[in-house]
Amino acid sequence: MVPSRDTPNVPCFPECLDWIVENQHQDGSWGLLPGHPLLVKDKLSCTIACLIALRKWRVGKQSVQRGLNFIGSHGWAATDTDQLCPIGFGILFPAMIKEAIELGLDVPLDPVLVDDMMINQTSVLESFIGKEAILATVAEGLGESCFWEAVKNQKRSNGSFVNSPSTTAAALLYHHDKQSYEYLCSVLKEYSSGVPVAHPTELYARLCMVDALQCLGVQRYFRHEMESVLKDADRHWQLKSEEIFLDITCCALGFRLLRTHGYEVSSDELARLVDQHKFSEASGVQFMSLVSILELHRASCLMMHESEVALEQIHTWTTSYLTQQLSNEGILDETLSKEVEYALKNENGTLDRIQSRQSIHLYREDKFDILKTSYRYPNLYSKDLLTFSLYDFNYCQAHHKAELRQLERWYKGNRLDQLKDTRQVLHTAYFLITADVFNPELTEARATYAENIILGTIVDDLFDNFAPREELLNIIDLVKKWDEPSAGDYYSNRVEIFYSALYKTLNEIGAKVVMQQGRCIKNHLVSAWLKMLEGMMSELDWWEDGVTPTIDEYLAAACETINARVCILPTIFLLGIKLPDDIIDGKEYSSLLQHVTIVARLLNDLQTYKKELIESKPNCIQQLLVKGNGVISEEEAITKMKEMIETSRSKLLQMVLQTKGSSIPRVCKDVFWTTSKIAHFLYSFRDEFSSPKEMINHINQVIYEPLILPRNIG
Repeated sequence: MVPSRDTPNVPCFPECLDWIVENQHQDGSWGLLPGHPLLVKDKLSCTIACLIALRKWRVGKQSVQRGLNFIGSHGWAATDTDQLCPIGFGILFPAMIKEAIELGLDVPLDPVLVDDMMINQTSVLESFIGKEAILATVAEGLGESCFWEAVKNQKRSNGSFVNSPSTTAAALLYHHDKQSYEYLCSVLKEYSSGVPVAHPTELYARLCMVDALQCLGVQRYFRHEMESVLKDADRHWQLKSEEIFLDITCCALGFRLLRTHGYEVSSDELARLVDQHKFSEASGVQFMSLVSILELHRASCLMMHESEVALEQIHTWTTSYLTQQLSNEGILDETLSKEVEYALKNENGTLDRIQSRQSIHLYREDKFDILKTSYRYPNLYSKDLLTFSLYDFNYCQAHHKAELRQLERWYKGNRLDQLKDTRQVLHTAYFLITADVFNPELTEARATYAENIILGTIVDDLFDNFAPREELLNIIDLVKKWDEPSAGDYYSNRVEIFYSALYKTLNEIGAKVVMQQGRCIKNHLVSAWLKMLEGMMSELDWWEDGVTPTIDEYLAAACETINARVCILPTIFLLGIKLPDDIIDGKEYSSLLQHVTIVARLLNDLQTYKKELIESKPNCIQQLLVKGNGVISEEEAITKMKEMIETSRSKLLQMVLQTKGSSIPRVCKDVFWTTSKIAHFLYSFRDEFSSPKEMINHINQVIYEPLILPRNIG
């Protein structure tokens, strides 16, 4: 539309006209290919824009007629609320219809419909007065009436207005500016006549690729490339680059990826978005974009400090907004709707293999995003990446099935299947660790974690199901001595089976650690088990004696009995990296363990407190009620406990992601975070192992059911 400054009767960018003529679709429209049934409104917008350009410069007569025919047969979509709506459509489309009519085009739309759209445009524009970012977004629809003085502050250092070629072209049309002209020339040079809806977007596209590789579960193959992208993003962040900070979606995504990869990024940069109103004012081209709001929500789940009030506020309003959109069925894109639902359900972290399967299932090579028009990153969504991810998932799954068969042999070989009064959690135990620590080379780490879950659950059942006190004391005494006993040392056959399995397993684990680390940690393993057993005995004594411990006494014992220490301790030594000799004795290890055990214990108590209150068994809710001495209600105690969980979860996350001053390798700290995610996963059901249908479904999906390549890809 922009005329040459030297020769006003010819276009400034004639190559764009050539592109328009050469890229008209067979149905007479313009727009994204391949298209989508929900993008008819978008095609109307693209088509009328192209027709205006052709008409203005008197070219492509046949193309114009074909485009008008398309508008005539698809005009119904202009007001169809079931169609995806490009951002600013209510302003831009009526403005383009008006301009087309002024150019002499006979636009085949119902005049009443056109009048209604004009009236609606006026009311919408009035609501935008004073909102510079939004006005700049739709400036090309305002023409000479645009408040150019008001929106000039939205001009970027690259010469563009809000990184939008169309808005920049409109500005150039009414107010010639050398820098804006050079911006458009640079865009044309890069994209060869057909320009994108926004530019530059390279950083955002690369961050999206990093995110996609993680979600699909294939990041281990691209660590070097991903680190290169993140270093570049961190450079942009530290320089406060417009490309990252003036694009809300890019800023939120960059924050999330950089923080989870250990980069120090401040949440202060998101403080301008603490409520829906401020988001709307700041977002411009993305105003009320669900993709932007979803990305903000994901970022808000990474609060690490109590001082990060902005993240808490963002989390509150984005959760409310997204929940409302789901309940109102306001998300037309089915894939996006499922992503929102999944994000809300798993905001405390999801197990990686569950997320990978979900991501592969939702992955579409024809996926698109929509701003003022729809667009697609050609290298981000591809058949090759989907195929590779699917085959890798199935490859890992086959490896895991073989490991599980070995674990089954360990279970039967130790006669644990003969303990009929205890829960059979073999498959669940293996699934829980494998769903998050899935790399094939970590076989020994997975087996160790799973074996300790199984043995810990067995002994927990013995205490909970009131095994004879003599049996329980016999087990504790045997662990204290830690010798290979004779048959006469066992109080019962049940004790003999359990202790023999524990003795053999811990010795085998100790030998594996010696092979990897060159030193023995068996004494630490036995000590961890003894602490757990003694904690269980303390809880039993309190119950039998009718004693109510203080909350500190209760947590000291209960955080041992939750079984986290005995699972984590040996696992971190079997991850294939050499660890410092004093790692277990350090403050950092103790703090990590403290936070994860509090999270796991309180999540457990939150789900089981009603049953335990009836049985008069110790539970944190009970301790809070006793401490409150009748002043606080049960509901207030629950709220307090949730706050305690969130505080420890945030501190744990902070320590896991922290790099400066940390002596524990990130891969080891991730085991603590995995344990936290396992706890959130388990207790999102009624309690740890009492929702068999849901658990079986997850086990099947992660371990037994391979993914099938879609027919149109294979």
